[in-house]
Amino acid sequence: MKQKELKLTGKNVISIDIGQHTTKMVAGKPGKDKLTVEHAVTIPTPKDSCEKGQITNFETLKQSIGSKLNELKIRSRMALCSVENGDIITREISVPTASEEEIANMLQFEITQYMPIELNDYLVQSKILDEFVEEGVSKTRVLVTAVPRELGRSYYDLLHSLGFHPAVMDIQSNAVDKLIHADFFFNNEKDMKDKVVAVIDMGYNHMNVILFEQGQYKFNRFMNLGARNIDYNLANFMDISYEEAEKYKSEIDNINDDLDLPEEGIDPEDERARKMRVLNIIRNTVDGWTDDIERVFRYYLTRGTRNAIDVIYIYGGTASMKGLDQYLYDAFNIPVKKVDNISNVQVSNFNGSDSMSEYVNALGTMIRR
Repeated sequence: MKQKELKLTGKNVISIDIGQHTTKMVAGKPGKDKLTVEHAVTIPTPKDSCEKGQITNFETLKQSIGSKLNELKIRSRMALCSVENGDIITREISVPTASEEEIANMLQFEITQYMPIELNDYLVQSKILDEFVEEGVSKTRVLVTAVPRELGRSYYDLLHSLGFHPAVMDIQSNAVDKLIHADFFFNNEKDMKDKVVAVIDMGYNHMNVILFEQGQYKFNRFMNLGARNIDYNLANFMDISYEEAEKYKSEIDNINDDLDLPEEGIDPEDERARKMRVLNIIRNTVDGWTDDIERVFRYYLTRGTRNAIDVIYIYGGTASMKGLDQYLYDAFNIPVKKVDNISNVQVSNFNGSDSMSEYVNALGTMIRR
């Protein structure tokens, strides 16, 4: 059940993170204490080819990725991918401290008792988080992840069909954990390992809230929230298409802006009035997100010894929404920082988005430990 060690240091690899809205790829060489990236690439994910982490149109997705790889002459043969999906199950299980083999045997029993899965239908991996003493007994805290076998097979087949040797499939919260554990600091802030940190992956169709204490992973919560909610609400309340909704959303300079409108005689077709309505719908949607995120924070704080979260880092496509960091700060009264760079990561060429925030999951997947 323990993941086999895989040596990637010094090898040319490509790491792919397929989202519903965009697909991110990084090609380069993992080093002992740095990542050297030759290409960081973002392309639109073809419509209806990936839905909530599930590949739904294999050939279209294959053609889209393959075309970009050929265009850039990326020749890496070893491929890695990161995935996140509501059907992926994670559980923390505590067992008496023992050898790895004995822990694996205990986990086999615990999983059948406490995880609602048929083992043959899932790929199960485990990772030791830490050890602690409870009532005089030494125990080991283990994170168990169960990925639907069909989901894993679809990504394996995709990478294989592109001519790659599929080497690693990682869940995104583990990718972030590896970055922090290996001292790849967000925004070069080395003191992040001295704090209680919330890292939020803000994607188009999902969010993943990941909590760390002094650099140690504590837990994560996956939520079906994202920029898609904004597009849906704009389209629904303004009776417009999804394409128009995305256009209106992109025209907002900053979600904290206040537009001065006359108190009387407002023309609903006036551009300022329309922008104000778009702003209100975006803010109301984000307010719904903050309510759900706040519940995750409260749960974390009630189960641990810490009484506050020191800083929030946001990344992913939605994190690039202008003013979102300030808006979240006003909601939580906690410093909120968009991931703009990562220490010990060198990128030679960007194609598509040049925001490091887009590539966090793909970069973390390149790290083995």
